Amino acid sequence: MKSILGHSDRRQELKGRGQIARGRRGAAGAAAVAAAMAVLLAGCTAGGSGATATSAATAAAVVGVATAADVPVGAAAALQFPEVGAGAVGIAAPDGSVRVLGQGGDTGTRPIASITKVITALVVLGEHPLADGADQGPTITLGQADLDVTEEVEAEDQFTEPMYSGQQVTLHDALAITLLTSANNYAESVARWAFGSEDAYLAAARAWLAANGLTQTTLADASGLDPGSASSTADLLHVAALAHANPALVAIAGMPTYDQPDLGTIANQNILLGEDGVDGLKTGSTSYAGFTLLTSAVVPVGAQPVTLVAVVLATPSLDARFASTRALLASARAGLAQVQLAEAGQVFGTYTLSDGRVVDAVATAPLSAVVFGDEAVTSTVALDDLPSDTVAAASAGSTGARATSGASVGQATVGQATFVVGGATLTAPLSLAAAG
Repeated sequence: MKSILGHSDRRQELKGRGQIARGRRGAAGAAAVAAAMAVLLAGCTAGGSGATATSAATAAAVVGVATAADVPVGAAAALQFPEVGAGAVGIAAPDGSVRVLGQGGDTGTRPIASITKVITALVVLGEHPLADGADQGPTITLGQADLDVTEEVEAEDQFTEPMYSGQQVTLHDALAITLLTSANNYAESVARWAFGSEDAYLAAARAWLAANGLTQTTLADASGLDPGSASSTADLLHVAALAHANPALVAIAGMPTYDQPDLGTIANQNILLGEDGVDGLKTGSTSYAGFTLLTSAVVPVGAQPVTLVAVVLATPSLDARFASTRALLASARAGLAQVQLAEAGQVFGTYTLSDGRVVDAVATAPLSAVVFGDEAVTSTVALDDLPSDTVAAASAGSTGARATSGASVGQATVGQATFVVGGATLTAPLSLAAAG
């Protein structure tokens, strides 16, 4: 049976220190614990002679008593959002998920301008993946239809890069031109090439949005010139996390400049690249969307690298979008701290044997996490019962001895300490301490 002790909010008094709930571990787990316990008890009783075991039938299982896990309280953090427009910041995980740290302003769905091109790149790469930033991928041959789109975009007085019929460009370069210079005609051309038509691209893009749970995002084109291409700050943090998890996209979007065979040296419009770990992602602006910026930055927090993602929407000027992003990222960095959840050998519970000896359940390895401000950390300690036959074999030892403060016995676990930080669950396996 199990001993379970929970700790809810690290800003409150620790609760439940004597509350025990019980459950059983499978036979295979019990056997492993029994083997480890036998090694431990041999150390506890070394030097003794003539020990006899009591009958297993008369022995009772040993129930552990869990110890509450305390985590220090951090200082409250204050995020600095744009004075005009909206903003949000979060922590991106390698799997493309995001932990939102905070949002400010009108965070609902609104036009996002050329941030749309990041979604276009993700959808295209989903159909035609590149291994990394060095992979050029397939070759795209441009034709009259691409020139027609270029003429339409130029008629709206929107930005294009030169192209000609029969021009051949790699997928890598088409995406580089799309993301670095924000060429609207190349964004539309690469989307049509990848799926055969604008309608086919939009159908694939909407299916991609649904598959990734981006319910507050709508797409009306591949470039973002259409105000129907819109999203929310929360959705865009998720888009940024997905982009950063794609090695080819983040490598391309992070190039300050690139030498392209047809266009020569092209420059990234994101002037924040290289500042305080910023490695992407996309600028944008239209008359109806204002000035927008989607950003990723890898920053150290203690000994742990953390990927921050941020977005600002509807800022009033080019300078304002960069200044707002700098301030938002700086305020997020200031609120992050690495906290130790468990130390190797830290005691999270005890077992008292029938003869009075005490055995500690300790963490097998250190465990830390990144916490934002005074964010709550919840914890639960669960201990498995030790098998009755192991207790019977231990009953002849001398009383009062304590097995603790040493290396754990083998790899057998007797439970775990579980921590929830910012919606993420982290666990520290527990095992029996070796005899001292």
